[in-house]
Amino acid sequence: MSLLRVEGLGIHFGGVQAIEDLDFTIEAGTIHSIIGPNGAGKTTLFNLITGVYRPSAGTILLDDTPIAGRKPHDLARMGLSRTFQNLRIMMNMSALDNVMVGRHLHLNRNLLACLLRLPPVTRGDRAARKLCTELMDLVGLSAYRDADAGSLPYGALKRLEIARALAAEPRLLLLDEPAAGLNAQETREIDEVIVKVARSGVTVVLVEHDMKLVMGLSDHILVLDHGRTLAEGTPEAVRNNPAVVAAYLGTV
Repeated sequence: MSLLRVEGLGIHFGGVQAIEDLDFTIEAGTIHSIIGPNGAGKTTLFNLITGVYRPSAGTILLDDTPIAGRKPHDLARMGLSRTFQNLRIMMNMSALDNVMVGRHLHLNRNLLACLLRLPPVTRGDRAARKLCTELMDLVGLSAYRDADAGSLPYGALKRLEIARALAAEPRLLLLDEPAAGLNAQETREIDEVIVKVARSGVTVVLVEHDMKLVMGLSDHILVLDHGRTLAEGTPEAVRNNPAVVAAYLGTV
């Protein structure tokens, strides 16, 4: 059974058809990339999957459960997390506290218990802080744990967003251009983090323009062209597809 299945998906904005009749599946335990030029519909597709947009047509299924149009917080409870193209970091908080924000779904939300700091609340907070510290270690940010997020370099902030998304304990993690704006060293660090995340059992879907990263990481690639499928398959199959080479890749 596929972890995520998209069937006949479409959305239009006025007279513009951004996604049209799209079908694909995401298998559990894989790294799946979605590529295409600006305007191909990649981020729109992410917004449909994560409940930011409601589709005009089609179905999105997570573990065979329809999720199209569900609220993002409901999808997070179902095991779906994402990052965004533009940083969504709270710069006036510590790096660790930013990761803790991603843990809120799993914390005790009983108002009275929280006000009185009852033992279940304090135990839960300690466990959450321990887990979030471990996630910072996973993404290579242990040295920045207590630093203000605003003092971190850009590449570290990208990895901090991934740690925060992981704090929700997703089964499916969507990364929107995780390497955008990074230098070569920072891109290698993101590459290593994505591999670690996948090895931990989290299925990863990424939108990315860095073709070296995409070809080196992906188990499966979907190529979009004006909101429709141009090609899909293994990195080798996509790399050697004449239509893809002509339209997007050139020499990799």
